[in-house]
Amino acid sequence: MEIVTITEARRRLDGALPSYEAKIEYVTPNQALGRITARDITAACDYPPYRKSPFDGYAIHSHDGNAYEVVATIGAGIVYDGPVAAGQAVRLMTGCAVPDDCDTVVPQEYVERQGNHIRVTESIPPGSNIIPKGEECRSGAVIIPAGTKLTAGALSVAVGLGNERLPVYAKAKVLFLTSGRELVLPGEVRHHGQIYNSNAYLFQPLLEQYGAEVTFYHVSDGPDQLADEMAAVRRLARDKDLIVSTGGVSVGLYDTMPQIYQSLGAVQLYDRITMRPGSASYGGVIETDGRRTLILGLSGNPSASFNAFHLLAVPILRRLNGERNSEFPVVTCHLGDAIYKKNPVDRFVQGRLTYEQGQPIFTPNTTLTSSALLGLAHTNALAYIKKGTAPLPKGAPIEVIFL
Repeated sequence: MEIVTITEARRRLDGALPSYEAKIEYVTPNQALGRITARDITAACDYPPYRKSPFDGYAIHSHDGNAYEVVATIGAGIVYDGPVAAGQAVRLMTGCAVPDDCDTVVPQEYVERQGNHIRVTESIPPGSNIIPKGEECRSGAVIIPAGTKLTAGALSVAVGLGNERLPVYAKAKVLFLTSGRELVLPGEVRHHGQIYNSNAYLFQPLLEQYGAEVTFYHVSDGPDQLADEMAAVRRLARDKDLIVSTGGVSVGLYDTMPQIYQSLGAVQLYDRITMRPGSASYGGVIETDGRRTLILGLSGNPSASFNAFHLLAVPILRRLNGERNSEFPVVTCHLGDAIYKKNPVDRFVQGRLTYEQGQPIFTPNTTLTSSALLGLAHTNALAYIKKGTAPLPKGAPIEVIFL
């Protein structure tokens, strides 16, 4: 058995992908939310692409007086390209293109109108109230740098500047496995001694949330099915960048996942981590025809696997998807409740980070066992307690990983 620290486990996993380069593909904006830009995205046009009115009013061709003849009325998206002589005006709405001959926009509140004539009631210098073409950026300017995660706001910018297809890194292909005869899926009959497969509904969405294209399969740990399961996992793993499994990696009689990985030709990187919860763990790598597939075998216990997933799998997923920053932010907080735990190894405690009177507070979950489930419904942070730290009282300072 090769036992390593969480830091060493991460170092070995990262070292197994020394020269990984994600593939690049072009997708439509509808397919791009949450993806990572592989190249700089530039403006396909000036923005705004024309001289624009900032409000409802009148575009005028200035002259010495304050009286104007209204020759047209237009709304947004309508262009008036006729002549506008000195002393004439065009009524227009917010966002309209200002006619070429006009030099000023007068807010409608500063106008008195009778029929087709207006009188400007306030002094407005010529050139006022026109948003110039290209005020925000010029065509060709970089608007979204490579390595940016495309949020809804970023997509709005890309589309607003005329981009129809966006260069992004291809999604990492992940095989997600759960294991154990004790697990049943919703809709299946649950017998005594069985539990529902909550991990299937925890980690597939998390993998997709972090940009993966996921294939799911449940592995039976029955000894008479081991050969068939080896063949099934081998078939499903062929084109994958990463394999993530939960369960079957401890020291029980039916913990067969390491055997399955060995049958695929995996080289073991470690098979236990000195942390709680989540010490039951397996790391490996398969190399076939120049392609490397990383393996993360996590505990079957929900809280333990949740911690290991965020500490180990998320940095790998971010690298596979082309993200430049793979780390979660760390916040120094005060404990909302005491943590009465001895810490013979590094410990990561699940809980909730909130702000009270402007101060960050970390409140640990009520149940702090590796098999705890209910707290996952509101967990948004992990408190890090270093090996050898004494039990911590309420109000003690603590470093928290904000998920």
